[in-house]
Amino acid sequence: MDEKLRALMDQTPEKPPRSKLDPHEDVIRELRRRGRTYQEIAQFFAEHLNMTVAPSTIYAFIRVRARRRQRLPIELPPANIETEQAASNRGHLGSEDDVKERIAALKRRRPPKEPQKPRFEYDENEPLRLIPRTNQEQKSGKQN
Repeated sequence: MDEKLRALMDQTPEKPPRSKLDPHEDVIRELRRRGRTYQEIAQFFAEHLNMTVAPSTIYAFIRVRARRRQRLPIELPPANIETEQAASNRGHLGSEDDVKERIAALKRRRPPKEPQKPRFEYDENEPLRLIPRTNQEQKSGKQN
């Protein structure tokens, strides 16, 4: 960073906390870890820190900070095309013959013997209705 910018940054004071709970974030998290409710934490603050705060305020405080933690960017390594090609050449992704054989096996697979029975009855002038299963279907455990 440029020396002039560094000097300006050093002269700029830090912003004060926006919430009166900021200095006590660790206390709130520890009390939550110990199973305390937001109501109990609010009572704790009133008794020990002489600070009145609503349980909903504590909840919102924790929730906002949890969202901020989730939004932290995750840096992924850059995609490397050469690495994928090298893995393919070594056989990790499957050779061309292997892929062709798997496709042929899928094509040879036979369709189910009996067509699926509809589960719903549709009439545009009526509500959608579920068709009841027969006793034999229930006994065999079919999932149609």
